[in-house]
Amino acid sequence: MLEHDRTFGVVVDTSGSMDTKMLGYALGAIASYSAAREVPYARVVFCDANAYDAGYMAPEDIAGRVAVKGRGGTILQPGVDLLLAAKDFPKDAPILLITDGYIESQMRIPREHAFLIPKGHRLPFRAKGKMFYFSV
Repeated sequence: MLEHDRTFGVVVDTSGSMDTKMLGYALGAIASYSAAREVPYARVVFCDANAYDAGYMAPEDIAGRVAVKGRGGTILQPGVDLLLAAKDFPKDAPILLITDGYIESQMRIPREHAFLIPKGHRLPFRAKGKMFYFSV
């Protein structure tokens, strides 16, 4: 049984511009945040120009060996839309987007959200959600 009060969704940019080191940091960030906040499962969506639903994942599975799908172009809105439309994803759960910033010039994310991007990178628009940075 999922504990919806601590569930969050993650859209991970798996485009070709996200190198394996950045993807490793992204997956590590999801796993460590989930473990620190005692989140039993995070809903993970990999996204390049298409969304690939990895479903609910436990922190230890995220930190382990994960088959990342994508490596094409970058449009993250399909990943957000997948979470917004998912019947098994809580309507008030926040969404974390992890990207290198090379994404579409505007996005519609009508709920609490945040971006996690490499230090020194920028988004092509003014973010309405919180911004967090990681060092690569």
